[in-house]
Amino acid sequence: MCLLAAIVLNTSCDDQLNALPSQSKVDDNIIVDQQSAEVALNGVYYVYSMCGTDNYNVPCTRCFLNYEIYPAQFSGLVESYRPGTLESHSVLSTDYAVESMWYQDYQTLSAANVVIDQMTQKPDNMFSDNRKAEIIGEATLLRAFAHYDLLRHFAQFWDINSSYGVLLRMEAVKTGNIAKARSTVKESYDCILADVETAITNCSATKNNTYLTKWTAKGLKARVLMMRGASGDYASAADITHDIIQNSPYSLETNIKDLFRVKGQNSSEVMFAIQPKANQTKKYNSYFLSSSVQYVASSTLKTLLRDDPRITWMIGTIKGDGSQYADLIKTTDRIGVTKYGQLGKSTTLWEVSYQMRLSEIYLIRAEALVRSGGDRDEAKNLLKTVMSHAGVTDFSAVNAATTDEAILIQIFYEMEKNLFCENGQELDAQMRMPVSAVQTINPAIIAKDYMILPIPADEFTKNPTIGDQNPGYSKI
Repeated sequence: MCLLAAIVLNTSCDDQLNALPSQSKVDDNIIVDQQSAEVALNGVYYVYSMCGTDNYNVPCTRCFLNYEIYPAQFSGLVESYRPGTLESHSVLSTDYAVESMWYQDYQTLSAANVVIDQMTQKPDNMFSDNRKAEIIGEATLLRAFAHYDLLRHFAQFWDINSSYGVLLRMEAVKTGNIAKARSTVKESYDCILADVETAITNCSATKNNTYLTKWTAKGLKARVLMMRGASGDYASAADITHDIIQNSPYSLETNIKDLFRVKGQNSSEVMFAIQPKANQTKKYNSYFLSSSVQYVASSTLKTLLRDDPRITWMIGTIKGDGSQYADLIKTTDRIGVTKYGQLGKSTTLWEVSYQMRLSEIYLIRAEALVRSGGDRDEAKNLLKTVMSHAGVTDFSAVNAATTDEAILIQIFYEMEKNLFCENGQELDAQMRMPVSAVQTINPAIIAKDYMILPIPADEFTKNPTIGDQNPGYSKI
């Protein structure tokens, strides 16, 4: 029952909501009024952000490993200074990263389900205005985000007829329902999209971007439709992203570097961000620890940025941000990720984690237009708009792309450069491309089966009814 740990609540949103419970059973009446409901919802966000403490007992968010670094390693754009199984796609079911990504999502699911289950039982007159529906909408969307992560990382998302879907958790985990089989891929998509629709209906249209809104729900729906790719999905994704671009309160940052280095989560482009705890340096100390780069730019990432102005600030060394491609290749220093800030200079902005921003929505619309047979010129203009906000002035490669395949390749390259080390969207972009195209970026990919991870070995012990391991991987 420790999966329910993060929902133990006190009296304010600043309390240690992620402390372990004193007993295995969580009180069935943890929500007794609107105030306790708000605190409970805040607890679900705490779980999603992996709130805890660092090695010095400083409160911090720790989600960046699961949401930024591990997907970037698996995509072949970032490597540990001592490359491991993620980079080589020789992952084992006992690997720490596999267990971390799996169990974190189920902790989020457990916390969200407690709130959803109890909120649906409470009378409407306990809450002011539309707040009951909004709280249910936000908790339901957090559940959708967790199931979406599990689908893209641990299920055969590319085959709607596959039996290798997600182990869906739609209710709070109790002793009697721990044992459960994984669902099919179709059932997984249906479940996620149903939750997204609930969130679109119930969530507020405007809120601080550290909380979810109906616009982030629409953004997640577009991601899911692009991943499923069934008949009509690409056209629907194009419509949804057009709605976000035209009608949402977000706008592209004039210079994307300002988002990461000056404005952070205050940028008008940020749709959903995870706010760091006060005084935390956990994320910075993971990218760069004790005057040493821990996660380095791969040769692929350096090649992608070769003639791109972003090379001057997205990657670099302790001596400063990147300067020129030739300098980065020749240097003996480790080339680190400086997207969030210069190495050797920790700031609060380093610690912000971005879960969704408008540049991604532009790029999804561009890709969806091409895949649905839409306007190629509009797709290319959307792509060039995003690139121009990143400082790019040479659009010759985009202009020269005249076939659907060629345009998709250019969109793919921009997604890799623009979105790496954020919310795994560089990896999602790879998953939508043919293996042959992905291998130009991620040569360790030898087959579609290895674009996902194995279910952790420990899960088969705890829940022997779950079913088969993902093809190509061992249960032990």
